[in-house]
Amino acid sequence: MIQLRVCVVIFTVILPFLITADNPCRFVSKEKGTIDLSSLARKDGKAAFPDETPSIGSNYIYSYNPCKPFSEGDTCKDVAVCQVSKDKTLTFVLAKQDSAKWDAGAGPGTNPIISYKFDDKEVFVELQCTDSMTAEFLALGEQPIKTYKFKLSHKCACWNGCKSSSDGLPGGAIFIIILLVLAVVYFAGFAVYNKVHHHRTGADIIPHRTFWVSLPTYAKGGVTYIISRATGKPVEKYESI
Repeated sequence: MIQLRVCVVIFTVILPFLITADNPCRFVSKEKGTIDLSSLARKDGKAAFPDETPSIGSNYIYSYNPCKPFSEGDTCKDVAVCQVSKDKTLTFVLAKQDSAKWDAGAGPGTNPIISYKFDDKEVFVELQCTDSMTAEFLALGEQPIKTYKFKLSHKCACWNGCKSSSDGLPGGAIFIIILLVLAVVYFAGFAVYNKVHHHRTGADIIPHRTFWVSLPTYAKGGVTYIISRATGKPVEKYESI
């Protein structure tokens, strides 16, 4: 019984927190407003800012695409940032879109930053607010080792600089839609199976009906169990099955 209750708690209580992640295109701050970089992204699988040469000496050039993944060379597949040798024979993945994290800035005059991680590498893209609708992307180089810094200047890098795009759905919404579709398939499929093969009728065609009827009790018991463990209160003993 305890295993069942723990599974229910993970599904109903913990799972919603796991599907919450930073949107690589859009960031909302209650204090400052919204930054939306959707209009700066290429959506054809190529980088919006390809082969940028660092302002300091380097044997590499860099490509970046906000929001959407792109591919370049043999190694950089579905990436956010790619490092390319100057002769373009070698490519290295520096960042993936699903690792994006936003930092609104610590105080007045501090620019927001999008950071990315891939293995032991870190990428920081500083967003510089300007009045220009022409984007400027600067590769600042590797400083220190395995830490790569860039600066993106555009009106869309300003708080409330560009209107939010309705292009696509966030990953969390897509995940929830998938869960709902699977739930419909589960209930409909088993209902048909119970009706055709077991000749059940009425509420008896509901798959695993006993479990679903008891679900609220299981969820309540599981939450109570976790709270009790966290607060050090006596834990209710569960009956094994």
